Amino acid sequence: MSTPTCPKCKRVISADDVNVANDVAFCRACNLAHKLSDLVHGSGLTENVDLHRPPSGAWFRNDSGGTVVGATHRSLGSALGLLAIALFWNGIVSVFVLLAVASTLTHLQVPVPDWFPAPKMNGEPMNVGMTIFLWLFLTPFIVIGVGMFGGFLSCLAGKTDVRMKGSQGVVFTGIGPVGWRRRFDPTTVKDVRIEDGAWTDNDGHRQSKPAVVIETQSGKLVKFGTMLSEERRKFIGAALRLALVR
Repeated sequence: MSTPTCPKCKRVISADDVNVANDVAFCRACNLAHKLSDLVHGSGLTENVDLHRPPSGAWFRNDSGGTVVGATHRSLGSALGLLAIALFWNGIVSVFVLLAVASTLTHLQVPVPDWFPAPKMNGEPMNVGMTIFLWLFLTPFIVIGVGMFGGFLSCLAGKTDVRMKGSQGVVFTGIGPVGWRRRFDPTTVKDVRIEDGAWTDNDGHRQSKPAVVIETQSGKLVKFGTMLSEERRKFIGAALRLALVR
């Protein structure tokens, strides 16, 4: 919870102008009423967004083909950071993957290239059981490594956009035509906000990452935009709120 602040003038709203029972916070300076729940949970979005002047890397289009609002994931700093981590992680994992491959080829009686590591364990050839165990053990590490490279590519060429026409709405997150699509009905949207998703990492530390949330009247939540910069995320959220919430 946080002190309610007007998203338009950025002034703190006095406690005398807050009605918790009715979920209302009134800004006297702007003469505007806001939803208290949006403001105190950090989900307040500006109501005077300029759709014709999106921030760099974002876009808004409204024509006969429908409404499209989106932004690129492009971030050189994030891309370089992920690349360095991915190379380090996959460099270590690749040694054990080559060992598992060498052992597998040996048991299949397929010639192993000279540069592959010798498939031995404690000086003895690795048996079939140990080879299978090694593949099972390595699988989550391989998946993480692939995910890191996927994140790197997303920071170079990824995007998130929302396409709406009539009762058809699609949120796309991916690279080019390849990605994840989630569908919703724009005519049933009840709220659009930015919400912090919290979780606990392996070290027990609380982490959070903001996302744009589309909530329909049936209670369905469509969350996206965690890979966007704050400025682009807020633009998409504000543009969608303006277009969908009546």
